[in-house]
Amino acid sequence: MVFSPRAIALVLGGAVSLFFLVIIAAFTLQQALAFLLLYDGVILGLVLLDLRLTMKPHRLKADRLYEQRMSIGIENAVVLTVGNDGRQDVRVIVKDDIPPEFQAGQNRWEVLLGAGETAKVRYMVKPPKRGDYVFGAIHLRYYSRLGLFMQQMKILPPATAVRVYPNIREISNYQLGRQGNFMGSGVKVSRLAGLGTDFESLRDYRTDDEFRRINWGATARRGRLISNQYEVDRSQQILLVLDAGRLLSGEFDQVTMLDHAINASLLLGYVGITRDDKVGLLTFSDKVKLYLPPGKGQPQLQKILAKLYQLQPELVESDYQAVCQYIGTKNRKRSLVCFFTDLIDEEASKGLIECISILSKHHLVLCITLQDAGIVGKAGICPVNSQEVYEKGIAIEVLRNREKSAALLKQRGVTVLNVTPGELSVNLVNKYLEMKSQLKL
Repeated sequence: MVFSPRAIALVLGGAVSLFFLVIIAAFTLQQALAFLLLYDGVILGLVLLDLRLTMKPHRLKADRLYEQRMSIGIENAVVLTVGNDGRQDVRVIVKDDIPPEFQAGQNRWEVLLGAGETAKVRYMVKPPKRGDYVFGAIHLRYYSRLGLFMQQMKILPPATAVRVYPNIREISNYQLGRQGNFMGSGVKVSRLAGLGTDFESLRDYRTDDEFRRINWGATARRGRLISNQYEVDRSQQILLVLDAGRLLSGEFDQVTMLDHAINASLLLGYVGITRDDKVGLLTFSDKVKLYLPPGKGQPQLQKILAKLYQLQPELVESDYQAVCQYIGTKNRKRSLVCFFTDLIDEEASKGLIECISILSKHHLVLCITLQDAGIVGKAGICPVNSQEVYEKGIAIEVLRNREKSAALLKQRGVTVLNVTPGELSVNLVNKYLEMKSQLKL
């Protein structure tokens, strides 16, 4: 129980009044003491009456609902349920103890509960890092019937732990897209028709179809252009290779570049598995950290998710030669190697370029580099002062050096996908589908 400003004002008001009465000699000391006792007795009586009239704290209930698996870098919903089992209306101040690392718009609300009513408060949290976190107690506070004090209590729900995973929400969005709602899901995955060797069906001709796909017999019978639809080749191998060294330790939108790469690789793994491809995982920094051989099905996707959950960037130089040798030993079958890393200039990226060039002799290599959106923005500004002129020049030089390094990889038969983190997932899945449809693997 905490006394309210109203109760404090009553006490101070009586004390100040008594002080002035003594000063002006209206009261003797004995009379002042008698007045003080009477005044205190009245206040005490009011407090006891207020305590009797006010609903007991145990009449309030509270609980917290949220997904046990939250996604990094996006808003996740938390719902607080507050109930009033008493017979009085009550205005409750609700405060939730969220993990201090989480970003939230607010964690304090005021709700009006009628007798027997329940209210829900929904708010969003954005976890900036993967890992294990714990919610604290739910704090409830409400004024007494006469407003002389505030009752307060805290409730610790039975479930308080939460795990923050890579952005698994993108998989749900992609699932919506597969059901014909790509625009609603926000995932603009290209629907490229397969150019495999196995005939699947006939369909109407599309303007972007190749001439050789037209089925002239069916065209003559139906009186309109008809194309052959082929099933995209399946049961191919994808190896997701993530550089967990210094190059991906930077941040974009308060999430590390490595986490953006993890989110995209997880979505690509899901898309590959839904197309019956085998998907494997390799992570490294100054040494190979883990290797998961390519496999099929949802159990494999869960293994990938579990492995990526623990991966964190390290401020060390990555050993590309060791990775190249490891892949050559462990992954002999020709695969689509999706190499998540970053490019600097030709000299700094020399080891990376040599490694990927060697891999491209046996595998189909897709090098995914994450471009800093801030640098791209500075390179495109119209400078208005000398500082902006300097920043624009530096940004242009950085981008030019990256382009030179990317050009070296392309000359050696490596496909390079250079995008900002916000564009990564969609472009990566589209590139994968494009490469499969063109029989590049």
